Amino acid sequence: MDNIDTDKGLNDFLPIQDWFNEMHAKNTSQKVRAVFKNKGNSGIPLTINVPYGYKKDPLDKNKWIIDEPAAKIVRRIYNLCIQGYGTHQICNILKQEKIPTPKEYKAMNGLCNYHISEIKYCWQDRSIYDILFRQEYIGDTVNFKGTTKSFKDKSKIYFSKEQWKIFKNTHEPIIDEETWNTVQRIRENRQRPTKIGKINIFSGHLFCKDCGSKLYYCTSRSYTENRHFYRCSKYKNTSSKSCTSHTIREHILKELVLDNIKQVLSYIRSYEDLFIKQKLETSLEEQKKIDSTNKKLLSQYEKRIKDIDNLIQHIYEDNISGKITDERFTTLSLNYEKEQKELKSKVKELANMLDTTKQQELDLTSFVSKVKQYTEISELTPEIINELISKIYVYQSEKVNGKPTQQIDIYYNGVGIINIPLNEYELENAFQESIKKIKTA
Repeated sequence: MDNIDTDKGLNDFLPIQDWFNEMHAKNTSQKVRAVFKNKGNSGIPLTINVPYGYKKDPLDKNKWIIDEPAAKIVRRIYNLCIQGYGTHQICNILKQEKIPTPKEYKAMNGLCNYHISEIKYCWQDRSIYDILFRQEYIGDTVNFKGTTKSFKDKSKIYFSKEQWKIFKNTHEPIIDEETWNTVQRIRENRQRPTKIGKINIFSGHLFCKDCGSKLYYCTSRSYTENRHFYRCSKYKNTSSKSCTSHTIREHILKELVLDNIKQVLSYIRSYEDLFIKQKLETSLEEQKKIDSTNKKLLSQYEKRIKDIDNLIQHIYEDNISGKITDERFTTLSLNYEKEQKELKSKVKELANMLDTTKQQELDLTSFVSKVKQYTEISELTPEIINELISKIYVYQSEKVNGKPTQQIDIYYNGVGIINIPLNEYELENAFQESIKKIKTA
């Protein structure tokens, strides 16, 4: 009887066993991914770690409720950002006030399964950055921010914001949407303090009227307080000087902006109803013109999308009948599908733009309520600028009757430029005309 080589038989079996294990792991991974995809598409949060400021509802683990002590810190972080503080400065403030970090807070309150032996209050810039950018704080659920490469490779792949799946108003917000949008604008345009430690309070708000570029803050230790200025970035950075300097002194800009804000506050406090009515009428007139153009484009895009469907059907039939080759069919169909995808994206944008009237009314009401919070303004601060102003356009200075003059356009958040009547007579006359129209209506 021949001896059986048991070792050899076992070795032959191992590759088959490895293959079986790998296929089992792959199938399990696919099933888990499918479950997560269905869960994410239904609006259930996919994140395991609940954002700092929230905790899981004891009655429903898929729902979040506000954790008030932590939510209070989140609101403070947003307010500090609006006041002009950077992430590193906010870290230092929280550390000085002995505020536990999110990890420390969760460990102290039994919201996680790890233990911390010592509370160090050592906040990191990255933690502040993540808090300031989390859309979940305005009540939205954001799914599919990223994934892993495969069940073998757990390397993280992050998706672009366009690929995220966002579900609006799924839980109670900690931050209102306007505050969140203001912070995103601040962070997007933020500039660091200068080498001499001066902070640009107009950071992200100043633009050149002619080329649209940002204005850079120019300072020096040798300058006196009234010598610091702003200048068009294109004038500074291009050898050809494709734009003029648009230089404006900092102290002059502050005076102009502060004076305009004071006039706006006084005007709205005295003639609130008139201001709202005039802005709505102006907005509606402008919106009608924009809507008319957008509706024409929308009709053209929708027609072209239908035409592309027919074209794809025709080339498919031509390919089946042999009139065009497979290669030609693939090229044409890919081009048509790409064009159709771009058109559908444009249609979606136009549809959103056609539904802006209600948002304009909300923006106007919000702006008026913010104005009422300020009784008297004696000095400009980053907080005032960030809350009231969206952007400022600076014109090139010129001489009028031998005197240098310079114009700026101030756009207020949600309402744009505010034109104030020149005198009390014009104000009263406009107010009386408004009352007549209301009575006639």
